[in-house]
Amino acid sequence: MSGMDTRSARTGLGARVGGLLDEDGLLIVALATFTIVFLVTLRRGLVGDGWLAIVAGRWIVQHGLPSHDALTVMTHGSRWTDQQWLAQLGLYGLWRAGGVKLALLVHAFLAIGTLSAAAVFARRHGATALSVTWVTIPVLLAYYPVAAEIRTQSFALPLFMATLWLLLDDARRPSRRVFLTFPLLVLWANVHGSVVVGAGLVALAGVVGMARARRLSARGLALTVLPWACMLASPYATQLPAYYTKVLVGGDFSSLITEWAPTTLQLVTLPVFILVLGGLWLFGRNGRSVPVFDQLAFLAMAVIAFQAIRNMVWFALIALAVLPPLVDRLRAPVDEPRRLNRILALSLICLTALALGGVAAKSTSWFTHAFPAPAAQAVARAAGPDGRIFATSSYPDWLLWSEPQLAGRVAFDSRAELLKRSQLEEIVRIQNAAGDWRAAIRNYRVFVLDPRLDRTFEHALRRSLGLRVAFRSPQVVVLRRG
Repeated sequence: MSGMDTRSARTGLGARVGGLLDEDGLLIVALATFTIVFLVTLRRGLVGDGWLAIVAGRWIVQHGLPSHDALTVMTHGSRWTDQQWLAQLGLYGLWRAGGVKLALLVHAFLAIGTLSAAAVFARRHGATALSVTWVTIPVLLAYYPVAAEIRTQSFALPLFMATLWLLLDDARRPSRRVFLTFPLLVLWANVHGSVVVGAGLVALAGVVGMARARRLSARGLALTVLPWACMLASPYATQLPAYYTKVLVGGDFSSLITEWAPTTLQLVTLPVFILVLGGLWLFGRNGRSVPVFDQLAFLAMAVIAFQAIRNMVWFALIALAVLPPLVDRLRAPVDEPRRLNRILALSLICLTALALGGVAAKSTSWFTHAFPAPAAQAVARAAGPDGRIFATSSYPDWLLWSEPQLAGRVAFDSRAELLKRSQLEEIVRIQNAAGDWRAAIRNYRVFVLDPRLDRTFEHALRRSLGLRVAFRSPQVVVLRRG
């Protein structure tokens, strides 16, 4: 390329970047602000599911794919259908390569990138930047509580958005590209159980296509039937039907585990109600101009968002992708404050870079602040070579990661699908010091509690059993029998 061509290319690129900052400045500000908040609160996303993922990933590397549980007391020997094995290997690989810092930063990139992709879809399909920004605000609030936590679901977020993009595109301009959803579902089937959501959306697209054509077609039948076969493309193929039946239909989680509970009106869930009601109103006014698939997919994601708090994340993404063009139909076009947009966008981009650099420079102890290493060591010492440990829900998986010799001696972990309802109820009774809780813990030597959340349980243990404090910090308290 000649010097003149090089200068022209640079000028053209600069013009495109400048135009993007001028037109999408407020949207960039909104997404950058979300990114900064996500980064500075990143360590809060390290919870039980994240620890479980790396524990399972290490187990797979050392022993191969699991078939029966050997990690906890309550479910020892139970069948373990490790549907998420590939994502667990991925998180474990990141952890081995760069520690908790790399794993969390990649998690942030996946979560933020997926949300940004939904906004880009809306812009590319005709929505103005201002309308996308307006919809983005409640979407961010609905998306963050679930998306902020590192877990195998982190890898499912971009798979959901890629599948949704292909389906929404196909509803506007049918193309063979829609069949790319099949390999996405195959990959997803080994990453996270939310592949059921993706398969349902693809099947819905097949049904809608045949209904519009008023005839059966090979294309429509393929889209309707094959997604369910893709869900079984796993080393656990024969076990997955029973696994999905328990998790989605026969599970006992909703009444005992918060994120599996139905979404009721609270401050944290209010954005979901706003988006659902606003979306229904917008479809009511402009339904004829919107593809039927968009409307049905929005309704389906709204239903599952109300079924369980953890499903809010999928609804938030589809709301951001499909609602902004409808908002544009309610208002007259306005001139963007282009200079102000550019200044604000550049400022927030710089602040985002500073936040990223600051978080990347943090030590490992900053990320694991809620899980101090001396506490895990105190648990191992107090338990000795064969003592059992009862740890409340925040800590079992962390202990299994930090002190591998405790495998098989921790009461339970984050795999709620392995527990029977009676066991879940027993855990609740123990932690509430209710009923015959003393008899249920007679075989446990060490207790690991959150001093902020388990204060009543701690008082009951010390008053009834005379336990001694083996370790205490603002984050963890370790009690042991004398």
